[in-house]
Amino acid sequence: MTRPERGHRELPHTADIRIQAWGPTQESCLSEAVAALVATFADVSGAREQRCVEFDLGADTEEEALLGTLDEVIYLLDTQDVVPLGADVERGAARLRVRMPVARVQDVDIVGAAPKAVALHGLRFSHETGAWRCAVTIDV
Repeated sequence: MTRPERGHRELPHTADIRIQAWGPTQESCLSEAVAALVATFADVSGAREQRCVEFDLGADTEEEALLGTLDEVIYLLDTQDVVPLGADVERGAARLRVRMPVARVQDVDIVGAAPKAVALHGLRFSHETGAWRCAVTIDV
C-alpha cells in the first residue's frame, strides 16, 4: 500500500491526541498538519468561509514553524471562536505567510475535545524518504 503524496492521520495515543502529516514540501506538510488538528475536533466539510485570517510567522527551525502554525489554530479557536477550513502556507525569505479561511465554531460539527496546547515532547518535522513529515501530540 502506498501513501498518497500528501495527507494526514490521527495516531493512537493514551491520553491526548497524536497527529501525523506529510507532503512533498514543508508548506504542504504544514497545511496537512492544520487539517489533521482540525479533524480531531471538528467536521468542517459543510462549513462556509466566514473570513480569511492571515499571519506571518518567523521560525528558525521546522519544528518552530509547526508549533507556531498549530498554536495559531488553537489561539483562533480560543479567542475568536473560529475554526480553520484549511491553510495556505507560503515561504518567504525569513518568514512563513499563512492564510486560513475560517468558519464560526457554531457553523461546524464538533466531533471531539477542543485542543488546549501543542506538546513539545515528541514534536518532529523533517524531510524523510523524499517527503516532509511531521508528528505532534496535542493536549486536550
